[in-house]
Amino acid sequence: MKCMVCGFDNEAREAYCRACGSPVKVSLDQVESDLISKADRQMEQTAEEEIRRWLVVAICLFLVAVTAKVLYGPSTWPVHYTVPSSGDGAPYAMVEESLTLTLEPMEVPIPKD
Repeated sequence: MKCMVCGFDNEAREAYCRACGSPVKVSLDQVESDLISKADRQMEQTAEEEIRRWLVVAICLFLVAVTAKVLYGPSTWPVHYTVPSSGDGAPYAMVEESLTLTLEPMEVPIPKD
């Protein structure tokens, strides 16, 4: 409730202005509207807190999924898998990955001091 003397915005339950100390005259309608607006503000604040909480949970789950994919990703994927070709009705292309490594013996001279 706005003070008629100084214009300070007091709550409806205040009998005297918190800024200047003059008596605040309020009606039942003013008290009701002030309580309703206060309840609305509390509901908005609670909803914002809940949204923030769920957002943090979603970000944490995303980070766990990305970490698991990085740790257990390509090395655990199958060697043979299909990749769809572009275009409607295009056949699938087979991709095969093979790694063959042959090591040849090599002579290394040992220096003598």
